[in-house]
Amino acid sequence: MTVRFTGVQPFGHVSGQIDFTVAGVGDIDLRNEAHVVCIRFIPGERHMAIAFDFVSEGPGSRRMISLEFGEVEVLRIEPYLPTGVDPGYGHALLFGIGHWTAAGTGRSGFTVSTTTFEVEFYAEELKATVV
Repeated sequence: MTVRFTGVQPFGHVSGQIDFTVAGVGDIDLRNEAHVVCIRFIPGERHMAIAFDFVSEGPGSRRMISLEFGEVEVLRIEPYLPTGVDPGYGHALLFGIGHWTAAGTGRSGFTVSTTTFEVEFYAEELKATVV
């Protein structure tokens, strides 16, 4: 099954992707040009969603960028606490996002690694919004 990409340019099956093309922002490196301010596990009636909220602070501008993975089935969560949050700034950083296909089923999966934890899951949709 193909993932639906909304507001973000579809990306290939790569490991550790940190560069994204987001509608309303353009190209952004979410590891070096932004930081994670919130990670949300959102319950739904049939499926859950996982959202990663980033703040990007460029010269004279501050933007919130949210990547929301929809129709999620979590496979694994590995916490890195208590050392994962930057004590000077109080936020987490993105290590990378891997996009892969499960052998046998053909389902699209993602591995999101931050300085606080890594989560591996199947998802049917990836939406990016900018505020």
